[in-house]
Amino acid sequence: MEDLLFGGEWLDDLLREKAGSPHLKKQVRKHMREIAESENGVWESDWRDVEALLRNGKVGDALEKAMSSLARVRNELEKAFGEGRLDLERSFSPFLIRGREIKRVLYPPEDMEELACSADDLDTVMGLEMINDIRRLLASWGAGGWREEPLELITRLDKDLEELRECQALLGEQEGEEQGLEFSDREIELADRIATLTTRFAGDLVDLHLLNARNPEVPMRFNLLWNTVRQLEEGRNEQAAALEGLGGGELLQRIDLLYDRFSDAEQLRQAVDHLDTVIRDRDGSLRDEQARSYVETIASALAGLGLEIDLP
Repeated sequence: MEDLLFGGEWLDDLLREKAGSPHLKKQVRKHMREIAESENGVWESDWRDVEALLRNGKVGDALEKAMSSLARVRNELEKAFGEGRLDLERSFSPFLIRGREIKRVLYPPEDMEELACSADDLDTVMGLEMINDIRRLLASWGAGGWREEPLELITRLDKDLEELRECQALLGEQEGEEQGLEFSDREIELADRIATLTTRFAGDLVDLHLLNARNPEVPMRFNLLWNTVRQLEEGRNEQAAALEGLGGGELLQRIDLLYDRFSDAEQLRQAVDHLDTVIRDRDGSLRDEQARSYVETIASALAGLGLEIDLP
């Protein structure tokens, strides 16, 4: 889910995502609630097993268990609705899981068994990512599997995303009708509403991210990815470590939007701004002590998002 928070033009991407049928979404989630009530938490039990396997470092076994849970839910839905009537490839909640992620877990690669058995760090990262993709897909369908069920938050995000789509469409119509340089009262009203919704939506998306970060596969995966920063730090390559920790995307806009969510947003903003300048202008004027400070600042910000980072 990190790419939703820190990727470029994240909201435009969400608004463009082809969403599944609202009617089907409602029916699927209703059916999932009925099964959960009748079977007394069958999926929650599956995911307790997944988490136990992860705690014991058995990522491959955890992935197989997660895939088994997904297959069980899919079979239940196909029995209830008929395979030909289901369109499960389109996301019910694009902010929770995107269409490309859904296809990856519904149609896993042929070398899936090799992935589950591999001890390679890159394969482990991919396995952990797939486990979380499955967890988020099941949550979008309404099946249990999160430590703290996010359904109320998902419902609010669903509603705000639909209103954002409507407001942007109306604003586009207004701009097409209006001639001249001055904005109409209606355009100003719609733009103000979009700004309000976007800020609230971003805050709720962070809350969803924080819930997701409590699921063990997320910090496990992120710590493996952060290993590159650690290795560069241990090799005294401070500048490369800082630039690696920066990642990518239009971070300054995201930081501004979530300013009050960070313990030291201004320090984070200054670090990101300087690192972005170094990358953009290919300016190597970054002192080792600065770079080390920036790595610590970024790690602190990530901790605020529920991702505790071990620094060397």
